[in-house]
Amino acid sequence: MRELELRAGAFTGELVSIYLGGGTPSLWRPDCIAAAIDRIRGRFGGAPREITIEANPTDCTDANLAAWRAAGIGRISIGVQSFEPRELVVLGRDHRFGDGRAAIERTIAAGFTTSADFITGVTGVTGVTGVTGVTGGPGGLPTVDTSADHLSIYELTIEERTAFGQRVRDGRLVPLSEDTLTELYLAMHARLTAAGYEHYEISSYARPGKRAVHNALYWRGAAFLGLGVGAASLELAADGSGVRATNPRRASEYLAAPGTPAEVVTSTAGELAADRAWLGLRTSDGVAEAELARAPGLTDWLVDAALAERHAGQIRPTLRGFLMADRIAARVVATWGAKLGHTG
Repeated sequence: MRELELRAGAFTGELVSIYLGGGTPSLWRPDCIAAAIDRIRGRFGGAPREITIEANPTDCTDANLAAWRAAGIGRISIGVQSFEPRELVVLGRDHRFGDGRAAIERTIAAGFTTSADFITGVTGVTGVTGVTGVTGGPGGLPTVDTSADHLSIYELTIEERTAFGQRVRDGRLVPLSEDTLTELYLAMHARLTAAGYEHYEISSYARPGKRAVHNALYWRGAAFLGLGVGAASLELAADGSGVRATNPRRASEYLAAPGTPAEVVTSTAGELAADRAWLGLRTSDGVAEAELARAPGLTDWLVDAALAERHAGQIRPTLRGFLMADRIAARVVATWGAKLGHTG
């Protein structure tokens, strides 16, 4: 609350969404959650279009759901990750295999817009679960609950400086091949789109009208204010430039000086425009073709390589484009402003 009061006056964005995440906010006392939401709404005025909380399955109790509803929360993002017991063991999750499905059922019954996170390509598991035509090799496609309004399907990412990275170095964990991961991605896409979900972002699927408002703000390059330990913010200037600030990641440092960022990075208008371009090409809406004029040859390359298609003035990624999103992003950055310079 101290940080909010210190920084809210300088924030030029609008109150569109409140998102409690970036950790395990469902462990926070419900009265504290309510107080934070009430203070934010009071400080900026009006009602946001969406208020979301991330939650562990075991925290989605009837008592918590009632308290969150009373606080104004209308959307819950549940970290299910998997319905398979052995996959939960590999992932180091502390909930049981039945907890995820029960949490989804309870949140839907309580009237929340329900989103569920799953991880595909979990190593250490033999066979592929529940998908016809995809066989062989370790790892598998998660069995997902298609009663949820929104699904986020993430590929298991192994970072070097993590426990998973250490297991790989020790030979206790063998990452899946790119070919296998591609098969899993295509199989999940086919399965969920057949079930009526819209694949509107690389890792995101939604029922009609149930897209995540908050996430779309990041993809469009809107300003956002992050409060709390390790939170990141983006403030935009009238000339299109911006400043990214990140709070200290240690609680002791944050509490000693709330509102004082540990890292500040200034970006030119051109750099932020490039960010919006490659982020937009990770969504089914794509970006306006005119916005890609700063990257000479990019549009023709995308279309000729079947990575994107033209539609009513938009350049929209194909499924192949989703699969090669990192390559597209690299191409955007490499060609942006090639003829106009990099001054923004």
